[in-house]
Amino acid sequence: MSKVTKIQAQKRKGRYNIYLDGKYAFPVAENTLIEFRLMNGTELTDSQIKEIQDRENVNKAYGDAVNYLSYQLRTEKEIKEYLYKKEYHKDAVEFVLKKLEDLHYLDDNSYATSFINTQLRTTANGPRIIEQKLAQKGVPKVIIQDKMFEINQDILLENATEFAKKQARKQKRASFSQMLTKIRQGLYQKGFDKETIEDAIKTLDLEPDEDEEIDKLKTLIDKVKHRYDKPAKLINYLMTKGYHYDEIKRVLDADN
Repeated sequence: MSKVTKIQAQKRKGRYNIYLDGKYAFPVAENTLIEFRLMNGTELTDSQIKEIQDRENVNKAYGDAVNYLSYQLRTEKEIKEYLYKKEYHKDAVEFVLKKLEDLHYLDDNSYATSFINTQLRTTANGPRIIEQKLAQKGVPKVIIQDKMFEINQDILLENATEFAKKQARKQKRASFSQMLTKIRQGLYQKGFDKETIEDAIKTLDLEPDEDEEIDKLKTLIDKVKHRYDKPAKLINYLMTKGYHYDEIKRVLDADN
């Protein structure tokens, strides 16, 4: 048996140091102090001491988890990994997860809804990228599938179109063909499917301006022609930039 000989309040509010038989033994939270009715003169068996320490470990894990949640919503996987990283034992982690779920602090279904809405509102990410991010955060596949099915397609098209507009502005010096290619590549990399990509491009109602295309081609030729010792090599390069052979030849012949 060991006897509680001193209970000392820490500087941190609600925390106490417990001394047994004149020596520091372990810290506890105020609720642990009350639950086990710890006071000077209380005698404890080894099993009681272990129970108190285990409970304190659980309470501390719960406090850390709540603090981690206070910054933003988390998935069950994120909380679990966070607590294991802080070296809490499995029983404490499982107890905390169950308690958080019972209190509705932890809900992967709600998390997925919130995450998707935030992605649609603040990013240009399409369904594939959003789905990947949810999977990385540990949201169960069945929840992801259900939530992705619920996404408003009109919002997706609006986001894809807005992103396509920005890409078009960035590619204003490129040929019309290359601009379209870059827009498609950008939208695909953002996670949009082929149908949404084509719908977004149609919404922009882009049309090539022949005079503008020729001016861009002339500018590009003046910029790079010194790199090529043979016309055929220059033509091949210009074709990779989206210009057609006939218009390239016409411009080059006009310069000679």
